[in-house]
Amino acid sequence: MRDELVALAKLAKMDDSARDIENELKQIPERLQELRTGVQTLESMLAQEREQLNVARQLKVEQSGELKERTEGLQRARKKAAQATSAREADAAEREIEANRRGIKEREDELARIGQTIKAKEASLVEREKDFEEAKGVLQSEEESSKTRVTELEVERGKLLNGRDELVVKIPKTVVKRYDRLRTGIANAVIIIDDGTCTACRMALPPQLSIELQRADALHQCPHCRRIIIHKKVIED
Repeated sequence: MRDELVALAKLAKMDDSARDIENELKQIPERLQELRTGVQTLESMLAQEREQLNVARQLKVEQSGELKERTEGLQRARKKAAQATSAREADAAEREIEANRRGIKEREDELARIGQTIKAKEASLVEREKDFEEAKGVLQSEEESSKTRVTELEVERGKLLNGRDELVVKIPKTVVKRYDRLRTGIANAVIIIDDGTCTACRMALPPQLSIELQRADALHQCPHCRRIIIHKKVIED
């Protein structure tokens, strides 16, 4: 078992040296996805604001048409009032004049409100389009630089992990599986100790375990942090 433990110690040292590279390789696509999500969100908001602006402009056209109708109705009502031949006709014309005046006032107020809305939406749209273009530019730049960085990291990782496969075949598959499960959840899954203390969690090991570690006839884990522990003498002998 001693040779397998030595190979495992070397494997862990190799993996630990490449851990920062592995983490960065994992973070790069995550960061790019965050940027893509941000661009998609801005694009969606931009589309919504454009639609809202189109709706406001259409409403303005409709209200302008109604204002025109009311204005024409007022002119007709005034003409009726001027041509009235009886008090009844005059009263009806005055009521029609008043109704059109109210309608005109309502349409003018509504058009003023719509005009303010359109102005605000147009200003917001300009800013949103600016933000969208900037976000797209950042994403494009990050995508290009990330390709270069990934290539650099993969080359560096390849150098650090050169010979890893040869070490893996020297270790029992059950041990490799246990090691792989551990290192996916914690850093430094294999710890080299030189006394009765786990250097990872700083907890004292049972005296009998310290003796068994030096025998190097089995795989042991720290009873506290569950890391694989190997005595320094094993890899030095």
